[in-house]
Amino acid sequence: MKRLMTAVALGAGGLGAAVPAQAATFVQDGGAPRGVTISTGGTVGQTFAMIGTSLTSFGFQFQTGLSGTVDGPVTFTLREGGSLTGTILKQVTATPSLAANRSNFWYDFTLGGVALTDGALYTAALTATTNRLSVIYSPAATGTVDGYTKGQLLTANAVFNPTTNCGKGICDANFRFDSTGATGAVPEPATWALLMLGFGAVGYTLRRARGSRVARQRV
Repeated sequence: MKRLMTAVALGAGGLGAAVPAQAATFVQDGGAPRGVTISTGGTVGQTFAMIGTSLTSFGFQFQTGLSGTVDGPVTFTLREGGSLTGTILKQVTATPSLAANRSNFWYDFTLGGVALTDGALYTAALTATTNRLSVIYSPAATGTVDGYTKGQLLTANAVFNPTTNCGKGICDANFRFDSTGATGAVPEPATWALLMLGFGAVGYTLRRARGSRVARQRV
């Protein structure tokens, strides 16, 4: 009997471990067509709360500049904590480009799976030497609602007036990220079925053992 219960317990543990890591896709899009030029901001970043334990990609919505501006490399830096000076966890350089001027587009930086802490605060930052690209952010110029309360838009240079909504900490970049390893994974239906079958077998064995003891006492 003890061997049967042990086998069921071990089987349940093994089935729980076999559940695949959950994937998460997060998108923050305030919808406002406002932009801050990366080179003007010195560094433009967004603080965010991690979902899961492995960050696979992180993207921003960009706007191209007027004619005369040229494409150039943009460095993406992932930092620990909610500032532009935290410990660097990952850096990727790429050249996002779009031919049409004054056009909005999304670009994702591939990170290859950076191990992070679920729920912890991090900062995704951008630097560039060309004024070709701006980062789209919200709310609108007269907006008063913070669309993403877990983070905010940051710039190294003081490009916003302290009395504006961005100066009040309610502006957020349009950003998105993909991650894996989300916590709180629920067993799949097949796992539940096997667990119920195992516990049912234990209950049946217990009932039979109890019946056998009663029969022996009556003899």
